[in-house]
Amino acid sequence: MARLRSVLRRGFTLIELLVVIAIIAVLIGLLLPAVQKVREAAARMSSTNNLKQIGLAIHQFNDSYNRLPINGTNGGFPAANNNPYVWCWAFHILPYLEQTNAYQSALAGNPINNPIKIYLDPGRNHTPVSTSGGSSPGINGPHTDYAINNNNPGIGFSNDSNFSAGNAQWVSKAPTMTAITTGNGTSNTIMVGEKAMDPGNYSNTGSNNWDEVIYSGGYGGTGRQGNIIVKDAPADAFANDWGSPYTAGCPFLMCDGSVRLINYTLSGSVIVTYALNYQNTVPFNLNQ
Repeated sequence: MARLRSVLRRGFTLIELLVVIAIIAVLIGLLLPAVQKVREAAARMSSTNNLKQIGLAIHQFNDSYNRLPINGTNGGFPAANNNPYVWCWAFHILPYLEQTNAYQSALAGNPINNPIKIYLDPGRNHTPVSTSGGSSPGINGPHTDYAINNNNPGIGFSNDSNFSAGNAQWVSKAPTMTAITTGNGTSNTIMVGEKAMDPGNYSNTGSNNWDEVIYSGGYGGTGRQGNIIVKDAPADAFANDWGSPYTAGCPFLMCDGSVRLINYTLSGSVIVTYALNYQNTVPFNLNQ
């Protein structure tokens, strides 16, 4: 009986504890990458859904005006940059994203400074609104992780709205959906994509540095021109680049409303150039 009690009181030795700790550490090391992959996939799916909702809004805008939205202007006609009618595409589709009150409030001279969730990629911890002003018209407002295809010259959704003052009708350079069907076709033409960012700028509090808010028409923070697609990484300028925080590629909204993940290996290629040019007629394949 005494021997049995002795056996029952016996605990783990130091070596046994170290072995158990080592096994747990190995298991955690194996588990963490899997958890990170699952979280990244979930965030990427959420970003894809954001772009699909943006696509639906753009199509409804087109149904209303028989024109697609463009990136507005920060100068020219009309001269007053604080005129809402020259602000960017992300502002003008607000009524079709269940944000009519925000749109009407801005038209009445009271722009909101509240986050718009659908414009924020959950894969980033991007400051949702600016608080320190910046690019013309210098109004604090919602940031956006997404930019319209602003490829120039005259083959994207350009930085020249030519709005009639006081009139919300597009009157010039905005392309029609019909025009796009005569080139690549709507399924092969990029409308909106995620803009590349230095993770150090996720906490940007201004409307500046390629991260302008939705009240700033004509800037690179809301429209991108280049054919470079990169994964977010520190110390890169990202001027006019497309990109995302995801290892699998960058999500893009096509003109037909579908969303495609384009691989970084196509960065800088003529294929991306073709996809940005709705007048292109050369066959190409984005599925690489």
